[in-house]
Amino acid sequence: MNPARVRSASAWCARVLRRQPLLAVWLVLLLALSGLYDGFGTVANLRNIAVQASPLTIAAVGATFVVLTGGIDLSVGSTLFLTAAIESSGTLAPAPVGVVFLAVAGVGVLLGAVNGAAVALTRVPALIVTLATMQVFRGIGGHITGQQNIDLPAQLRGIGTGSLLGVPAPVLLAAATALGGVLVFGRTVFGRYLQAVGSNRAAALDAGLPVRTVTVGAYALAGLLAALASLTQTARLGAVQPSIGEGYELTVITAVVLGGTSLFGGRGSITGTVLGALVLTTAQTGLVFSGASPYVFDIVRGGVLLAAVVAAGIRWRTLAHVLRPTTAS
Repeated sequence: MNPARVRSASAWCARVLRRQPLLAVWLVLLLALSGLYDGFGTVANLRNIAVQASPLTIAAVGATFVVLTGGIDLSVGSTLFLTAAIESSGTLAPAPVGVVFLAVAGVGVLLGAVNGAAVALTRVPALIVTLATMQVFRGIGGHITGQQNIDLPAQLRGIGTGSLLGVPAPVLLAAATALGGVLVFGRTVFGRYLQAVGSNRAAALDAGLPVRTVTVGAYALAGLLAALASLTQTARLGAVQPSIGEGYELTVITAVVLGGTSLFGGRGSITGTVLGALVLTTAQTGLVFSGASPYVFDIVRGGVLLAAVVAAGIRWRTLAHVLRPTTAS
């Protein structure tokens, strides 16, 4: 083996791990769980992890754009439930698949835009706005479904159970969403505006940036991707259940924050969010293999979120302390 190629490969791996340290965490977690439990490291189980992580990845990519603006969306689980309820309604379900998917996507955009407009136009904190819409959206979804399980027609299940060249459809959708998110964040004016608004809203306004439009756009995009996550989740289950999306907002936010996106806005990573979703899903699967209580995952998720919030707070205070003398001068 060529020593120069080995050094080059080692240097490349080191650069990747420096930029995405969560990748190393995920790989270590996979290796540890594979060593602890027979069958965990099989291709079938790894495929299952990828499929299970797909809806979370899709929804979390959307939430990343919201958090980048310095906002938060607590209604993502309720958006997922309401769009699923609309998908299963007697009026829409018999329609052609393309019509159903477009209608669900449109509803997702509308719900997200409602959140964004309320945040941008009223300046009410996003936490309060989305806490309210979380209740409203779930209530509407419960009214549509009657809080009953509703089976989906076979033609609506392909997006969750089909595959292309052996790759499950949910994984392909999640990969396409992540790639699109990376391109939007890193290669578009909208992505740069998101960072500017999240970093310093007042400065963005003074610079003449369309702050309100960017805010509404971020929430509308999050609503769209929550609807797409809903389509894949319900297709996998084959039915819409009253409990779908309950507590999902915390899992989504944890994946975003675990991936390195700052809750204060202005800094984030779509790739990190994807890795955050994979880490959480892998840990949850490991708990299933261990036979632990399902409530343990709530403890793990809450602990991770708390640690990330504390770390972000410490980092922000440290940065403020460093910059204070410079600002004074």
